[in-house]
Amino acid sequence: MDKKIILIAGGTGFIGKELIALLEKIHEIRVLTRDKKKCGGKFFFWDPDLGEIDEKAANGVTHIINLCGAGIADKRWTAKRKQELHDSRVKPADFLYSKKELFTALEHYISASGVNCFDWNKKTKIYTEDDPMATDFLSQLVADWEKGAGQFSGLCKVTKIRIGFVISAKGGGLAKIEKPVKMGFGSALASGEQAMPWIHLHDLVRIFAFVVDTQLEGVYHAVAANTTNRELTEELAKKNGKKLWMPAVSAFVLRLILGEMASLVIEGVQISNEKIRNAGFRFERTELGEAIRD
Repeated sequence: MDKKIILIAGGTGFIGKELIALLEKIHEIRVLTRDKKKCGGKFFFWDPDLGEIDEKAANGVTHIINLCGAGIADKRWTAKRKQELHDSRVKPADFLYSKKELFTALEHYISASGVNCFDWNKKTKIYTEDDPMATDFLSQLVADWEKGAGQFSGLCKVTKIRIGFVISAKGGGLAKIEKPVKMGFGSALASGEQAMPWIHLHDLVRIFAFVVDTQLEGVYHAVAANTTNRELTEELAKKNGKKLWMPAVSAFVLRLILGEMASLVIEGVQISNEKIRNAGFRFERTELGEAIRD
């Protein structure tokens, strides 16, 4: 296996840290950071908003992996927050592309993306990578995100990895769902039947490594399986030795509390992973209860 020089943007989050730990076993890893105090070794300074980057970070880079993006569920979706969610995904890609002359050895640009880009009204449909996106805020956010990555198609191979709900004890949304369960107040949300396509962090970083090693191009869904909000909550209750005795939180209440962001937990889509499996990838965490206990 050839050793690559891989530059990772957004590598200081929980997915990035796990991915770095996996990739650096074989490849040379460089990480872009806005924190000047961290710079040195594999860490290089950049600030897309200020148009600054340590040009030494680009020397000999064969692969860029862009994981940048503010947390979708971290804050209520005000107009300002929506702009932050958009800019945190689009601006880093635009900035890296504007510096394309630095990346003279670039072979592959790999971008994170999201699966929440389809019509929530089609409850029984299992969406593939070829299905058209919807027109709501999240869908258009994903469309712009992937358009940013698409700029690199004239320079190198481009891959967009649409990520489902990530199961991990190291970060992401699982802890937020588990907290009330641990306290004995867990319950399903809305109908509880809304789809939740999920992936264990272990398999997610393996997909990124698989794309690097096999040079896969195109769009791929990073989803191990589909579950429902109720099934996920029940598995969390089993793990914590709790019973779910509270009634489901109504969609009306969720909309009052969360505003437009309530769509994240009220709605859901089923996602196919057939394309990545047909490319040769094998998931190692496919049973929900096992993945949660792991």
